[in-house]
Amino acid sequence: MPVPDKGDRDAVAAATVAAGLLIAQQVAGRTTRDAFFLSTFEVQSLPLMMMASAVLALLGAEAMSLALARRSPNRVVPVAAGLSALLLVVEWVLSLFAPPVSAVVLYLHVATFGGALISGFWSLVNERFDPYTARQVVGRIGTGAAAGGLAGGLLALVAARTLPVPGTLLLLAGLHGLAVVALRQARGTETAAPDGQRAPALALPLLARVPYLRTLALVVGLGAIADALLDFLFKAKTAEQFVSGAEMMAVFAIFHTGLSLVALVFQGALARGSLNRLGLAGTVALRPAVDLVASLLGAAMPRFATAAIARGTHEAMSNSLFRSGYELLYTPLPEGEKRRVKAVVDVAVDKAGTLVGSAAVAAVLALSSGGAESRLFALAAAVSLAALVLSRRLHVGYVQSLEQSLRAGQVRLDPEAVLDRTTQLTLAHTGIIERGALLDQIEALRGAAPVQSGAPAGADVSSPPPVEKTRPKDPLVEDLEALRSGRRARIQQVLKANPEPAPVLVAGLIPLLSRDEVYPEVVRSLRRVAAKVTGQLVDALLDPRVDPVVRRRIPRVLKACPTRRAADGLRAALDHAGFGVRAASAAALAALHEKWGDDISLPQETVLDLVRAELGRPTEGERQLAHIFTLLSLAVEPEPLRIAWAALRGRDRALRGTALEYLDTVLPDDIFLPLRKRCGEEAAPGGPRRPVEQVAADLRASSVNLKLDRPPWKGDDGEGPGRDAQ
Repeated sequence: MPVPDKGDRDAVAAATVAAGLLIAQQVAGRTTRDAFFLSTFEVQSLPLMMMASAVLALLGAEAMSLALARRSPNRVVPVAAGLSALLLVVEWVLSLFAPPVSAVVLYLHVATFGGALISGFWSLVNERFDPYTARQVVGRIGTGAAAGGLAGGLLALVAARTLPVPGTLLLLAGLHGLAVVALRQARGTETAAPDGQRAPALALPLLARVPYLRTLALVVGLGAIADALLDFLFKAKTAEQFVSGAEMMAVFAIFHTGLSLVALVFQGALARGSLNRLGLAGTVALRPAVDLVASLLGAAMPRFATAAIARGTHEAMSNSLFRSGYELLYTPLPEGEKRRVKAVVDVAVDKAGTLVGSAAVAAVLALSSGGAESRLFALAAAVSLAALVLSRRLHVGYVQSLEQSLRAGQVRLDPEAVLDRTTQLTLAHTGIIERGALLDQIEALRGAAPVQSGAPAGADVSSPPPVEKTRPKDPLVEDLEALRSGRRARIQQVLKANPEPAPVLVAGLIPLLSRDEVYPEVVRSLRRVAAKVTGQLVDALLDPRVDPVVRRRIPRVLKACPTRRAADGLRAALDHAGFGVRAASAAALAALHEKWGDDISLPQETVLDLVRAELGRPTEGERQLAHIFTLLSLAVEPEPLRIAWAALRGRDRALRGTALEYLDTVLPDDIFLPLRKRCGEEAAPGGPRRPVEQVAADLRASSVNLKLDRPPWKGDDGEGPGRDAQ
């Protein structure tokens, strides 16, 4: 890996230090703010303070986003950090004469500058380094930020034991002053938004117009509402347990230090795997899912411990897994739009959610004479549930937006820089991944010499190509190679690593249905995603070019998919010329019909037409008779039909005659007469026809001692007549 030049190395070191200082100041600032305010005012005034700070933060966010749209982050972020340091000094002076006023101003200050500065810092990093260099150094800078979170918590804990709460303000000012120096060292040349990509004057119309961005903003806003509710509950319970400002500051410091450790573990151990397995939307959805569980626990037991758990898990997820997925969700946006929209969503929408959440807290406290804490927890659970539902829609919106931006040339991505599976698959789908490299890997897998991409037909490619640095293979390509390797161990490894395989892997799994040694595992894997890839399965089922063994086994996968689309595909396969495919498809349809009833059914006349067609084909012996009875189970009551099937295979002449009489009663003559011959009976039963209910009753009564084997529509494992009828 090439090493960045000296200028980049110095900038990376400065950015790492700046990240640590900014996060340390943010953690220590929140700790000081909360301890200072709650030791000065009653907890009932906290919702009003949260609302006021949210309103002011909205104005600050709009100012920051406008500044970033017109000026480079190289200028805006150091100036904002310097202004914050100056205000902290003023607040310290104010605390000597009017502590309540200083506590209020500090609360508003931290809320206004905290999120905006962090968002601006990452914008500075994104524009300082080219994508290739950023790929190498962003992890190092992130580690500095994580270390800063730990340092900030420990610094606040030491300050709580050695300094009065207002005295910590000078320490906070010093951290921001040092951050200004580091930011000036980290910045590069000033840039403006690229021509033709300048953000609109207002980002809110863009959010309202684009459904994907609107959904993203709603997820962020709902998360902020839940955060406000859980934050108040934690602080209220802390104020109940502890009285002095020093005690509360120590508790908050320990709390934030622990959260920084948890977030660091989550980020290091789970983030990459989550992005690869769950995708961007799935990773983002983890936070509301955890919030939902923690809030329900708090509603059942509203205590300090449950409030700390709920608030802590939300914060830890926000700073680790949620942030990993959320930042990448802006990939489809052109640079100019990204600057403007991200600043608004990061801060303005977030603070609007805080405003709504704080207003909800104030309303619940005003209207409740008791049990307000349980109601607030329940409200947080409801909001988290709504965010979880919306998070699922982000996947489709992201893929569609990214495809449009890639094809329009508004966004360009290096496939090697993409870590999450969602973007990898989108790149593959749009053809952005280098086709020549993929073909070389496929040819190498087949054992052939790789064809040089772009070489003309008939050209001499016997000479070895120039030695180039080997690129790391895409994990998706590696999985496809393993599936095509023919080695059972490698195939099983891919199946284990992908319990719910992506559609592109499904295309590699379907041919493996013909392999007896892995067939059961492949069926189980495909069944887990059958509802999502029904189209692929049906296409393979109906494609005459596909291996007949594969086609006979696909219905056993579709049997786990109780949808109309699967039923229609199986129905279409019943017209196929191959008996094995027809029999397996009928068995799958019968199993679906037996389990789901009328939800998966065919019109009776359609079924009878299929039986007529089968009776008109050349005889296939016993297995064809079993197939005919399988089809009949879709149109005739299953229990008497099962008894009739067993009776026709038995030696009791009287019961056999009753079975034939039942079939004669429920089936049209053009079906019963040829069916009777297939059963080896030439003579028709004598006497007038009795009502079908009476014949069915006699059939049931006569079958008391009859051994009722598994009917043909269930086969030897409930999946069809025999094992893969030919």
